Amino acid sequence: MSDEGRADTSSMLFSVHKHLQARCADRSAAYLACKKNDQNPAACLEEGAKVTGCMLDLLKELKGKCPDTLNKYAACMDYRSNQFTKCRAEQAAFEKECPI
Repeated sequence: MSDEGRADTSSMLFSVHKHLQARCADRSAAYLACKKNDQNPAACLEEGAKVTGCMLDLLKELKGKCPDTLNKYAACMDYRSNQFTKCRAEQAAFEKECPI
């Protein structure tokens, strides 16, 4: 959830995908392994919560460190239907201010 109490959009998640991959890869892999081994939705709730927690912690951190460039990048992605190629300048500014 964002600071205003509304959920972050897909554009925000697309904008931070490299950071998410770098920070939360181990938790995501554990969740996917759990789901592969047990199709019962309740079996992997703990692993799923860890992935969600990692993502929320990362978003909070990035919004604290580089809010302007992150928001500009996410706004571009939203306007351009999440097409990375149309937001390279905003992406470069964000990744310069908040490297992976």
